[in-house]
Amino acid sequence: MLGLAKRIGARFLLTSTSEVYGDPLQHPQVETYWGNVNPIGVRSCYDEGKRTAETLTMDYHRGANLEVRIARIFNTYGPRMCIDDGRVVSNFVAQALRKEPLTVYGDGKQTRSFQYVSDLVVDEADGR
Repeated sequence: MLGLAKRIGARFLLTSTSEVYGDPLQHPQVETYWGNVNPIGVRSCYDEGKRTAETLTMDYHRGANLEVRIARIFNTYGPRMCIDDGRVVSNFVAQALRKEPLTVYGDGKQTRSFQYVSDLVVDEADGR
């Protein structure tokens, strides 16, 4: 896609993720934080894949003068989520609807950033 964007002179948007930070030692993460990634960990394929995509995107920006944007999207939620997708919001909603206790992993001190889908996606019809 980077090569195509270069050929046709398009601006390129990479949707990345907070997973580029791995298991961060800094909270909250600022964009200048490089992360704490285990390159052979269980989730390393996803973490490193996103890091590689960001690296290639910036290489095209610097080397081919391609106009790029990278959006590091964190936990997005909203309507039409699958109830069994394994994400924290849908897990909590599913458990609440079943009147089950909410499952909290770890020591319960974890923090997360959540974003409602309409705050992320621009609706061209609304002009928002």
